[in-house]
Amino acid sequence: MHFTLVNACKRFRPVRIALVASLTVLISGWTCTAIVSFNSCPGAAPQPRIASLSPDAISGSTQSVLLIVNGSGFVPQSQILWNGSALQTTVTDSGHVQATITQQTFDSLGGSAGGTVQISVMSPRSTHRVDCSDGGTSAALILVIN
Repeated sequence: MHFTLVNACKRFRPVRIALVASLTVLISGWTCTAIVSFNSCPGAAPQPRIASLSPDAISGSTQSVLLIVNGSGFVPQSQILWNGSALQTTVTDSGHVQATITQQTFDSLGGSAGGTVQISVMSPRSTHRVDCSDGGTSAALILVIN
C-alpha cells in the first residue's frame, strides 16, 4: 500500500477533531495534523517512460549491439518494442531495460541502413480496473540505422 503523509505541527490550542482527510493528535502540548492519502489502485504497474537510448544510432550491418533504454516505470515484465514488435528484453531495474540487436533482428523485424526504427517500452496491465492508470506503452524514441 502506498500512502503520502503531509504534516504540520503547531503549539497546542483548543482540541480540534477533523475526520475528513485529516487526523489531529495531541502530544505534550503540541497539536499535529496529518493528511493521509492512500493509493486506490494497489498492484497497478506504472506507466513506462523512456528518456534516452544508448546508443541512439547503430550500424545496419552490425553483428550484435546491446541497446539500453533509459527511463522510468519499468517492471519485470516490461518489453522493448522495435516498431511495435517485442524484443527479448532484460529489465535491469525500474529505470533501465536492454536488448541485444543482431542481424536477425533486422531480418525478422525490419530496419535498414539509412532508416530509422521506433523504440518504445510496453508494460502489461496488472489490474483490470477501468479507473486505474496501469502499465501501457511509452512514447517512442527514434533509433537511427546507419
